[in-house]
Amino acid sequence: MRAALLVALLAGSSGPLRAAPLLAEDDRPCGWAADLDVGPRQAQLVEKRRAKCAELEPYKPGFIDRQILAFEKAERPPITQINLFGLYPRIQTIDHRSQTAGGVRLWRPGIGGSALDLAGNAFWSLQGFQYYDAQAGVIPHRGRSLPPFAIKGHDVFDLANVRHDDDRRYVLYGAIAHRWAPKFDFFGSGPGSRREDQASFSQRDTLVEAVAGYRVLTRLTLSGRFGYYKAATGPGKDDDLPEVQDVFDLAALPGFGIQPRFLRYGAAAVLDGRDVAQNPHHGGLLAVQWLRYAERDGSAFTFNRFAVDGRAYLPLGHPQRVLALRAYASKDDPAAGGRVPFYLLPYLGGSHTLRGYVSQRYRGEKLALLQAEYRWEASPAIELALFADSAAVAATTDEKLGRFRTDGGIGLRFKSHESVMLRLDFAWSDEGFRALFRFSPSF
Repeated sequence: MRAALLVALLAGSSGPLRAAPLLAEDDRPCGWAADLDVGPRQAQLVEKRRAKCAELEPYKPGFIDRQILAFEKAERPPITQINLFGLYPRIQTIDHRSQTAGGVRLWRPGIGGSALDLAGNAFWSLQGFQYYDAQAGVIPHRGRSLPPFAIKGHDVFDLANVRHDDDRRYVLYGAIAHRWAPKFDFFGSGPGSRREDQASFSQRDTLVEAVAGYRVLTRLTLSGRFGYYKAATGPGKDDDLPEVQDVFDLAALPGFGIQPRFLRYGAAAVLDGRDVAQNPHHGGLLAVQWLRYAERDGSAFTFNRFAVDGRAYLPLGHPQRVLALRAYASKDDPAAGGRVPFYLLPYLGGSHTLRGYVSQRYRGEKLALLQAEYRWEASPAIELALFADSAAVAATTDEKLGRFRTDGGIGLRFKSHESVMLRLDFAWSDEGFRALFRFSPSF
């Protein structure tokens, strides 16, 4: 029927042009005109439109369009999986104040069809930061996704970023890591720390540990770790900031300038009900952890740490609109008469906690954090977010939490189905505006 109408429309006429009778909208061919007389000028326009319709061809996407469509439809591996013999070049943030670092990650899961995985990292930043590690054994991961850095694997935040129920039921691996950070920040401990007291210190640490875990239920994984940890601190290498010993009394810097050695061990449980670990649209997670730093040369710096991280992801009528909520708390319990080394105190500030405050802004033996994000996926690869963070800290476990500090902002994220590939967050607080550029999810 449509073909006959098109032929009739394209047939010329020596008199005034009369368009075809009214048709249902879905049956109107290209170049169709309403059933009314038109003048010579309008007739010329209609004839040109019909001539153009006769030359129409199906849309052929260009190179860029094909790449975007293939990415959105997951028809080919994302660029993050490009590697040479298991070596993955990377440009990313590796630590607080490191800014962008370049390096390479080694990732060889299931070597020779066995259960053995091998991972390694080597990174350097323009700020002088260095990081190296190696891990071997049955390492927790999903598919070919890369595992966390070994020096961060003990943190409850990183535990939550690994979904243990997607591959094997157990993990069993060893790790060794070394880090050199020439300029970490310290503002003092407790809620009364001041921005104008910002000072710099350096930190060099080494970790050797073994980790074991088992998925006892469909969503529940239990794990334990045991290892050796040594850290040394000294003057900072930041030309724009004073050194910590010039701003703070040494009584406020327990552990500064010495090299305490620790046996570090603990246990954790992760109950994971998210649909996708690093790009969740529904479900939730609860991670709890106990960690003990036992000083080998005495008990002046021995302490226990208890932490809990709870998250919920609520679809608001559609999977593309998600309300993400997070509650996090940490508490340190020093040995009688002991202190937590100032550089090991939990902190607030940075891209995963109080985004409107600089990294490591607030430190203390006790802290609490609340976060909320409204996330809207404009497309499978692009997400917009509105967020708010609120948190409080106490200098010691025996003190009450100080007043809650709050920030808010907007975010733009570029994603694959499996994870956030690039995150831009713009946050405002009573200490000003911050723009964050990261290669990881907020939470």
